[in-house]
Amino acid sequence: MADLPAETNDEGTAAHAVSAADPGSPRAAYDRGRFLAGATLGLGGVMGAVIAVPALGFALAPAVETVDYYWSDLGPTENYKDDEANPWTPVVFQSRPDPQGSGLFRRVAFIRNTGGEFNAISNTCMHLGCPVQAFGAAFACPCHGGQYDGEGKRTAGPPARPLNRYETKVEGDHLFVGKVYAVNDNLERQGSVKPPGVPADGLISLLYPPAPS
Repeated sequence: MADLPAETNDEGTAAHAVSAADPGSPRAAYDRGRFLAGATLGLGGVMGAVIAVPALGFALAPAVETVDYYWSDLGPTENYKDDEANPWTPVVFQSRPDPQGSGLFRRVAFIRNTGGEFNAISNTCMHLGCPVQAFGAAFACPCHGGQYDGEGKRTAGPPARPLNRYETKVEGDHLFVGKVYAVNDNLERQGSVKPPGVPADGLISLLYPPAPS
């Protein structure tokens, strides 16, 4: 005698059996919708990871990157006079060796001598990167009207932050400049250089990778 199908009181099992037997049933439509929703969420997660991983790499790279920075010789310290009326002396230098003469590492800095203490400010405007000019003790950008005071702090116009600085040191009677770095509105040094138009600190700065040094 053939075995009879066992009876069941499991409504869920019965509903699944009905949906399998009738793909057009409401239960089958609900199962398909739930599957598609799960697949969409999974695909969204994969796409988010694909986008987030490179961005995270950019953000963490400065913390693990090791770079040998080149100290550029700006010549004798006597070339930079302690002059309150016109304290900033512009100088062109190579930020790194350039044996092929490409000009890619040519930079301009403004040097100030204050009682034998030397400061070096970059000439790159922190709006769109135009070259700023020194007018007495202050700076101005001819492109879009950005203005800075004698410390390089923004006083007017669209720049996002103060002018960048260079590390300085004196060896013998020669002045050297090294790594460029950004400062915030309080002239506090920040960990990495951001592109022009980006604040040196705060949440917005974290969304941008460091600028080439």
